[in-house]
This record gives sequence, C-alpha cells and structure tokens, in this order.
Amino acid sequence: MTRLIYLLVLTFVINLYLQAQSIRFGHLTVEEGLSQNAVTCILQDSKGFMWFGTQDGLNRYDGYNFKIFKNDPSDSNSLSDNFISTIYEDKNKNLIFRTISGKLNTYNPLSESFSIVEEDSTDFFSTRYNTVLSFYYDRYGIEWQGGGGRGTGLKRIDIRKGTEKIYNHNPGNTNTISNDRVYSITRDSRDNIWIGTAGGLDKLDESTGKITHYKSNPNVSQGLSDNFVWPVFEDSNGIIWIGTVSGGLNRFDPKTEKFSYYKNEPTDPTSITDNFIFSIYEDSGGVIWVGTNTGGVNYFHPSTQAFEHYKNLPGRMNGLSTNDVRALYVDRDGIYWIGTSAGLEKFDYENNRFKNYTHDPKNPKSIVNNPIQLIYEDKSGVLWLGTFNGGLLKFDKNKETFQLYKNEPGNANSLSDDRIYSIYEDKHGVLWIGTYGGGLNKFDRITGKFINYIHDKNDSTSISYNGVWSILEDKNGLFWVGTYGGGINLFNPKTGSFNKKYRQKDNRKEGLNDDRVIKIFEDSKGNIWIGTMSGLNRYDPKTDSFKSYTEKNGLSNNVIFGIVEDENNDLWLSTYNGLSRFNPSSDKFNNYYYQDGLQGNEFNQNAYANDSKIGRLLFGGPNGLNVFNPDSIKINLFIPPVVFTDFRKYNTDDQEGKAIIEKGIAYRNEIVLTYEDNIVSFEFSALSYLNNFKNQYRYKLEGFNENWIQLESNHSVTFTNLSPGEYVLRISGSNNNGLWNNEGSSLIISVKPPWWRTKIAYALYVIAFLSLLYGIRGIEIKRREQKALMRERELLITAAESEKRALKAENERKTQELEDARNMQLSMLPKEIPQTEDLEIAVFMRTATEVGGDYYDFKHDEDGTLSIAFGDATGHGLQAGTMVTLFKGFFASFESNLDIKSFFERCTRIIKEIKLGRIMMAFILMKIKNKKLLFSSAGMPPVYYYNSGNKKVEELMVTGMPLGAMSKIMFFNQIEKQMESGDTIMIFSDGLPEQMNKNGEMYDYPRFIQKFGEIANMSPQEIVDELLFTIDEWKGDAVQEDDISLLVIKTK
Repeated sequence: MTRLIYLLVLTFVINLYLQAQSIRFGHLTVEEGLSQNAVTCILQDSKGFMWFGTQDGLNRYDGYNFKIFKNDPSDSNSLSDNFISTIYEDKNKNLIFRTISGKLNTYNPLSESFSIVEEDSTDFFSTRYNTVLSFYYDRYGIEWQGGGGRGTGLKRIDIRKGTEKIYNHNPGNTNTISNDRVYSITRDSRDNIWIGTAGGLDKLDESTGKITHYKSNPNVSQGLSDNFVWPVFEDSNGIIWIGTVSGGLNRFDPKTEKFSYYKNEPTDPTSITDNFIFSIYEDSGGVIWVGTNTGGVNYFHPSTQAFEHYKNLPGRMNGLSTNDVRALYVDRDGIYWIGTSAGLEKFDYENNRFKNYTHDPKNPKSIVNNPIQLIYEDKSGVLWLGTFNGGLLKFDKNKETFQLYKNEPGNANSLSDDRIYSIYEDKHGVLWIGTYGGGLNKFDRITGKFINYIHDKNDSTSISYNGVWSILEDKNGLFWVGTYGGGINLFNPKTGSFNKKYRQKDNRKEGLNDDRVIKIFEDSKGNIWIGTMSGLNRYDPKTDSFKSYTEKNGLSNNVIFGIVEDENNDLWLSTYNGLSRFNPSSDKFNNYYYQDGLQGNEFNQNAYANDSKIGRLLFGGPNGLNVFNPDSIKINLFIPPVVFTDFRKYNTDDQEGKAIIEKGIAYRNEIVLTYEDNIVSFEFSALSYLNNFKNQYRYKLEGFNENWIQLESNHSVTFTNLSPGEYVLRISGSNNNGLWNNEGSSLIISVKPPWWRTKIAYALYVIAFLSLLYGIRGIEIKRREQKALMRERELLITAAESEKRALKAENERKTQELEDARNMQLSMLPKEIPQTEDLEIAVFMRTATEVGGDYYDFKHDEDGTLSIAFGDATGHGLQAGTMVTLFKGFFASFESNLDIKSFFERCTRIIKEIKLGRIMMAFILMKIKNKKLLFSSAGMPPVYYYNSGNKKVEELMVTGMPLGAMSKIMFFNQIEKQMESGDTIMIFSDGLPEQMNKNGEMYDYPRFIQKFGEIANMSPQEIVDELLFTIDEWKGDAVQEDDISLLVIKTK
C-alpha cells in the first residue's frame, strides 16, 4: 500500500510539472545585445519600441537590434546614472526614466539625449509606467506606496481628498497584509488591489475591506510557488501574473483560483532563464515580457502555446524514452502509439501516462532491437510495426507480445526486404507491405506467406520501382502505389499487374512533379494528394493531370513527409523545414516553425497522426512530439506600426568603411542629403514581436521607382548615387501572419545638387558671360592701339606655335598610350560568345572614353554551369580600366563551386587591401545550369526577365552596395529562377537607360523596360540591335556620357 501511495504521488507531481512547464519562452540576454541581464522595468512606447531598464543601462529594442543608452561623465546630455528603476510615458508621449538615485531623466528622441526634470513637473496619474519599486498610481487618483525593504507597510494616499491610510501586518489579525515589506501594488480590471509582499500575495477588496491571502504551501498542488512576491501584473485577458524571488513566474486564473508556475529547468533551453522575476509587461500585440535578475528578458505569446511539446526529460520517469520520434498512430481506443529510435511507446494522453517497450534479450517475444519507423492498426485491432532493418512486427496489445517476420534468403514466400516503409490493409482485409528495396508484398496472415511484386525491366506491367513508400486504396477502388524513384503505379490486385503509371516526365500537360513519392493521401472529399521530394501534388481525375504546389506557392519546404486533414478540411503537411497548413479552397499556406512551439523545423517521415475523435493532430521529429488542436491556433490580428530604426551614410574616406550613423530617424519626416552622400542605407521594423522573423517588408522610392519592391523578411534597403531631387521612401510591413500595415511609414529624402548646379551658380555663369561680352567690346575699341604692337604679337605667336607643336606631340604620345590601354582592355573581353545547347547569347559594349569602365566575361565549366560576369566600374579612363583588369583576374580564378557571397567577399577584401581609393565596381555574377538561374548583384541596375509564358517582363532587383564600398560586405540576396523555353534575360549598365538627348531628357528605365517587353520575342542579336538603334536615335547629336553595355540571353 505504501508503494502504491508513493507511485500515485509521484505521478501526480510529474503531471503537475509537465502542466506547469507548458510555456516556451524566448530569451533576450547580453548575448543578444542587452546591456545587462538584470531587467528591472519594461515599457512599450507609443511608437511601438520596447524599452528595458537594467542595473547597467537603458535599452531600446526594435525586434532585431538593441540601442543602448548609458551615463557618460563627459556628456551632460547622457543618462544621470545607469541603474534604471522605472520607465514612464506621459500623456504627451514623452519618455521619462527614473534611476536608482531618484533622478528623473526625460528623453529627446530626435537628438537621443537626456535632461533632468523635477519630480513636481510630472503628472504620474496620466502616465503609463513599469517599475521594480512599489509606487503605484491608479485610475481613481489614488497613490499607493509600498515600503519595500524598509518594512513600512502599504500607504494609500487620496490626493484629491487629502487623506491617507496605512495597511500594516498584524500577526494576530488575519485581515491584515501578509508582510510589511511591500514590493508591488496593482489594481486589476475588477477593482481588486493586488499586493506583493515578502510574505505572500494579498488581494484587497476596498469595498469590503477584506484581504485574501495566497501563500506557498507544499500540500497545495496549484498554489503560489514562493512567498517572496516581487512584481504583480494583470494581462489583457484578466490573468494575474506574479513574479517571485526564487519561485519563478506564477500564473493565476481568477476564474478557477488556481496557480501554475514556470521555473528554470537546466535541461530545457526554452524554459524561463531565472527564478528571480523583476518585472512583467504585456505589449500591444499581446506578447508577455518578463524581466529577471540574472537571465535577461523572457517573452512569450499565449497563441504560441497551442503546440504541446513532449520530449525526453533526463531524470523524469514519465515521458518519452528518447526525443527521436519516427512514427505515430492513434488507435481505435484513442491511445497514442509512438515509434522511436529506441523502440515503441504507449501514450495515454488523457491521463498523461507513458509506457515504453524495449528489447529484452531474454524474451523472444519482446520487441526487436531496432528503430520503429512505421505503425499501423488493422481492422481487428492488431498493431503492425515496420522497422528500418529488423523486419515486420505484429504486436498483440492485450498480451503485449511481438511476432517477427523477416526476409529469409532462399524463401520466395518470405518478406522481400526487412526495411519496411509502408503498411496498408485494403477493403478485403488483405495486408500490403511496402519496402525500401524489395517492392510490394502481399501478406497472407493465415499461412504467414508473402507474395512479392518487384520490378522487372522486361515486363512493362511490373512495378516501376522497388522502393514502395506509400499505399492507398481510394473510395473508387483504385489502388495507388507510390514509389521512391518510379512515380505512382495504379495496381490491379486481381491480376497482379501495374498497368498505369504516373511519372515526372510524362507527356501530360501537368505531370507529377517528382518520381520520388513519399505520401499518397485521400481527403474527406475524395481528392488525391501526393507528397514528393519536390512539393505537393493534387490529382485531377477529369484531366488525368496534377497541379503542383512548391515553396514558390508558399509551402514551407518542398519535401513532404506527412499529410493529415483536420476537421476544417485543411491539410497539414510536415516537411524538412516547418509545418504547413494548407487551405485547398483558397490554395493558401500558413507555415509554422520552431519559434511557434514546434519540436523543431525538421520532421520525420511517418511521424504524423490524427486523433479524429478529439480533433487533435500529432507530428514528431528528432526533438520530440507535438500534439495540438488546430482550432486552438489563433491568427495574429495585430497590425504592427512600421518605423524607421536606423539611417547610415557611407560617404567617408575611412579605410574601414565605417558609416556615419544619423540619430533620431524614427522621429523624422524628412532628411536632406548632399551630392556627396552617394551611399545611404535605412533599416526599419514592423513592431509586432510575435515570431517577427516571419514579418515581411516592401518598399518603393517615389521619384525613382513607383512600384513596390518585395523584400521578404529583409528589413533594410540601400541606395547609391541618387540624383539631385526630392524622393519619398515608403515602407510597408506585415506581422507574422501576413497582415499588412499598408500605410506603413514614409520619409521625404531631399538630395541637394552640388554648388555648381545651383541657381546662384547659374546666375554667376550669366554674369560671367555678360562680363565676357563687355570685355570683347573693350578689346575691339583697343584694336587700333594693338596694331602698333603687331610685330611683337607675331613674335609671341611664333613662340606660342612652337609650344603648341610640342604640346601636340605630347598629346599624341598620351593618346597612343590610351589607345594601347584600350586595346589591352578589349583583349581581355571574351573573343567568342559561348554557345550552348539551351542558350542563345548576344552582347555589345561601347565605351564613352578610350578606356571604359564596363566589363563582361563568360566561363563554361565542365559540369555544364555557365558563369557570367557583368560589371560597371565607377568613373572612366585608366582608373576604371585598372578596376576592369582586376576583375578579369578575379573572374578567371573563380571556382564554380564557390558561392556568390564568398566571391563578393573576396573581391571586396582585395580591393580594400590594394587601396584603390573610392573606385568601386557595381557587379553581377550569374550562374546558369540546366536552365536554372542563380544570381546576385552588388549595386547594379535591375535584371529584366521576360517570361514567355505570361508575356510579361519581371524586374529582378537585388539591393546592395558596389564591391569595394566597404571592407566588410553586407548581406546580398540571391535570386533563383527556373527558366523555360523562350524566356529572355537582359543585363545592362546604367549608361543605356540614363542616356540623355539633346534636350537634356533621360531615356529612363520605364521606357527601357517597355521597349524590351515589345521586342523580347526576337533573337538576342535582334534585341541588341533594336535597343541600340532606339538609344542612338534618342541620343541624336547628344554626347554619350557613360559606357554602354548590354547582354541578352534567351533559352532555346
């Protein structure tokens, strides 16, 4: 009896622990950029920035980066000291910070400076604030003061009535506060006053005067975890959150009067980092932020807790024996069966009990010592288990015994392969076994014999491939067999023939997207879905064709391991990188990742199941098991404010390329640039902190490009060499669920011209010209006087002519040198345009000076990869030619297996080392193999891509700075596309669209892209000829001021 009581208590404690540790916390510590890990106070300002006060500095957080403010003894406009105790924002949206010394610092966001304000000048009743000290100003004009460590109790001050009331602890009176050391006070939405003390948590009902005590008690299962209470906070759902000194974070539900707590678990990296809680706060998007004593900031959102996560916890008796979950099944009794790399697990979800089945060498009827990677229950309730290399197991759940079936060499009626990849029972009760390399097996459970169906290259009606990974008999009686390498086979069990096959290279208009089939699934409406290594396929019986969905359509990853349908008819797809929720009616995907609460981003092949009676779904992977109800997953409806967070100018001669950081960009409406500000970058953030790695961005620069440019999750943009004028930079951002703030944020950018192009300069030019005319008139008047000096002038002319002849000879010598340099540059260009089976290429280059700055080159590797280099050096003449010569060497040494980012880094480093000054190279590096295009760009104009399918031109833009602009390269996006026959790519230097005519008008990019769209169906050489004719016709008698280069590629 004693042992039974012990086991019951132990099970109760373990279940309580599992229940308590159900929140997955994100962490911000000094490793992520926080100034110090003791976070005393937290506040979100009216713009949406998060502010964290610590014992060593103030932090502003934008979801990506921290901006740290500290006291600087040499700067009177810095913080007064570094220990921040309280953060306020007043009704005028001014931020005020109280330090441990008691000084109030008000913040100027434009100059990012601080000044001291007097206590009496602040109306604390109209402020929003968060504090570690026990001062509270409620909505009724009552000031509450706690004595904290001084032990003076709680004081209630009614400012309007001028009355005071003191609450003290009286050991002989239970209706007094628990302890005179009061550390926190708050009034909840039900008008209760919550008091955190060193002796427990108290709730004061002012209407009755009753004080309710909540204390830690080891005999109470759902009570307070620690009596030393620090912060108390009510969230928007009415839940009370309590921070303690050693008991972690407590959650109190006023409806049930129950506590749950969350403490640090050293073996769980997603647990709270510290058990001493300093501060608690909820932002406008519903994220709960928790400041700790030594663990920095912890944060979570209730919506991310929908995914229950079960994993192996060392030292815990009740739980998974290992985290590697390879197979899942829900039987008819609602029991969850889990196959792992260590054996079989039985999980009673409702009672939270696990039972492990492992190999016992002394028991021949025990489970084999092999990973279980497939579980299936037949109509009689027998479980069939597939192993990786240990054969097929029959499990009797009542007797808990295992019977093994294995391949027997020389026995044609044995299992064909011990590697089991699929099990299925058809409508007639026949059990079918798919194997890794032994084809399909039909199992006679009475005789214990197997009939093998394997591929025969001489028999067209045999199975197409011996790797059978999925089997399905649909509602119409069709028998689908999915193979890993041979596509789909329609099988006739009566004849044993596979007469119809679906392959990737079928002549259908829309064929299967990959022959490597992993899963075939029939939904509740009779639709057939196929998961492959290249995405999801939907079969259309009317056209006998397939529709494909891939990452381009929103799928989280193209490798589909599992397909499950929920009660809303949505499909859930487990992949190599996340879990996708697919709505077949709208063709829309929502993707979930580790940060959403998943066990990890990678899932295992057969680790998925549907508890259809309850509506729960199960998915497993290398890091454990997720159980969830799709209806409990809430969409984030918070539309985030979008703000500029950083603005940098790179017009510096510093060899390290250090940028000039401008202050207060989030609070500016306009910035002014000079012509010297040739490289500028902006960072921005959509201030929704719930899984903000999914936040998306787009921008447009009105005055330069009127179309929105998608940035995906990239939250920065860089511009180079903006022409003088006025622009409007507009940024739009979304939250993690794709809800956009369409208004976003905007910034006026004024680029001032150089002084010699201002109105005053032009006025001086007119004055100078008039003065010149006046001088000519004076010369004419004095002509007669000069006649007497004609002889002397003739002598001077003779001398001048001699000097002119000498100068001419010198110029001829320099001209010859430039011509020699030009010939050397031309010799570096490819002599022939590469010819390939699937590409047609044309190229043209015309320099504006003897030695130009444009450059192109080709490299055809043995593996079929065609590498294309295309660049535009800043300036002209010998300096530009030097840069071109340098890049000829770079590209010649380029290895095909070197990624583009590494090549860019190498080039930038060498340019900086040889100190070429401010000469830079705008550059595109492109790879084409089997019509698959991959490229990136550093400061080049967009690549125009003509899609022959929809007859439209796409503008492929990669934002980035030219190579050599900085010593350390910034992140460059890469664009990847699969080209189709007739698609055309055009790469060009900016000399083409920016060519001026005699009226000073630019041809410009809109005309250029329109012209390309009109002629894109021509051959590459015809396209080049037509564009050059158009540009030359536009130019007329005007001067070609910049090099012109053009490269056109068309797929055959």
